[in-house]
Amino acid sequence: MIAQEAAGNSRMKFEEALEKPMELAREYPVSSMLVVFGVGLGVGLLLSQAASAPLAYLTHHEPSMAEKLGHRVLEAIRPVLPDTIARSMHV
Repeated sequence: MIAQEAAGNSRMKFEEALEKPMELAREYPVSSMLVVFGVGLGVGLLLSQAASAPLAYLTHHEPSMAEKLGHRVLEAIRPVLPDTIARSMHV
């Protein structure tokens, strides 16, 4: 008897706990949508950072075409640059 009452009370409390957010979502649909979007975006960013951080250690940085071209240009003009400028550019 007492167990049935406790089960009935807990079921009612559970239903009330589910009903309150639904009422708020009906009253404030745009705000609710923005909150859910923000939470989803935050969780997605956290998961992507957690998933990509271990992979970053496995890959090495390959220079882009622009970096390669910049390095070649600097190597080509190195002989005509004054030493102070060349040292500051780490050529």
